[in-house]
Amino acid sequence: MPELPDDLKHEILVWLPVDCICRFRSVRKEWNALLSSTKFITSKWGEAPSNSMPWLVVQNAQSKMPNCLLYCFFTQRWKKSSSVSLSFLEEKEIHINCHGSAAGLFLLGIFPTFVVSNPLTRTSLKLPPISSIWSIRAMGIMEGEDDSRESYKVVAVGRSRDQKGDTVEIYDSVDKSWSIAGHMPEDVWLVQAHMGMEMVFCDGAFYCLTIVNGGWGILGFNIRKGIFVSAPLPEMAKKKHIFPYLLTCGSRVLVTGGKVKDGEGLLQEVIIWEFDRLKANDSSSSTSSWWKEIATMPQSLCGDVNRTLYEIDSSMDCPFMSCIGVGDCACFILNGCMKVMEVVFYSVSEKTWSRLPSFPLDKKGYVRVMAFGPRPDMKVG
Repeated sequence: MPELPDDLKHEILVWLPVDCICRFRSVRKEWNALLSSTKFITSKWGEAPSNSMPWLVVQNAQSKMPNCLLYCFFTQRWKKSSSVSLSFLEEKEIHINCHGSAAGLFLLGIFPTFVVSNPLTRTSLKLPPISSIWSIRAMGIMEGEDDSRESYKVVAVGRSRDQKGDTVEIYDSVDKSWSIAGHMPEDVWLVQAHMGMEMVFCDGAFYCLTIVNGGWGILGFNIRKGIFVSAPLPEMAKKKHIFPYLLTCGSRVLVTGGKVKDGEGLLQEVIIWEFDRLKANDSSSSTSSWWKEIATMPQSLCGDVNRTLYEIDSSMDCPFMSCIGVGDCACFILNGCMKVMEVVFYSVSEKTWSRLPSFPLDKKGYVRVMAFGPRPDMKVG
């Protein structure tokens, strides 16, 4: 290895799995410097086909220490991996809830505090107390505004201590402190997502599902400008038997919804819409033009989903799916008694529908899904 040119070393090391990247740092100082560098992780290793797309992570939230099931779209395989284990944390007797991931970091709720952790480097940071919020409604983590290995933001939305409505408070890893970014509109109620994430992020803004005047809607908040934007969901996304899901695929904000056959509880239609953020920022455009239908699940696949759901749990009154964005894929997780993991996904770039390989689950099942892009170089602060 010492005799090889540096460029050739890099081309070999970019194909290492993330578990090996972390272990091989201990081999020699030269490797540790290379495998820890931002340039190598983001420009070389991160862009290799095996590492350029985030994993679909399914968290077992029934255990005290969350265990994860991973799907790699490059190898097209499920695996149980120790590389995202949180067993190094000391709070073994306290339930840990994961509020999302970004920039290779997990945002964890370990009541009554919150922790940012990089499972690959086995490091964590307990955040200072939130100053103005006493009851959390939604939380999430997003990448910072530069390429720094310590740049990220944690967003919290909840009831303010002065009882004057919901407040948006943000922790900036650069400043290492919380600050109030804005106050939620008084007539908006945030919807608690089931299995998916409470909020999604895209281009420096976060988005949540809401109830406004008794109807489903979407609320966006541009963190840098401090501006809110809201709109009702498309009509089909409001059907009560198919819970609408909000997700991001790359630079796109999407929502999924559909309907079931009356009296039969069978999936009839699933549709994906894209939220036009440019029109939403144009005061002259109508809210009805903010949504564009981009995909409909084929009827043959709907039939396969119905059969799968019936096999999972024949007592279900209606289909139940959660949805999460992973890279450019909208992943639909089919839920029943959770004896097996079944996922249908739509590729936004290729405009195709596919199914992932089935995976049997343990007795405790898995109840939360998210995307995770490994960043062995990312520091928690």
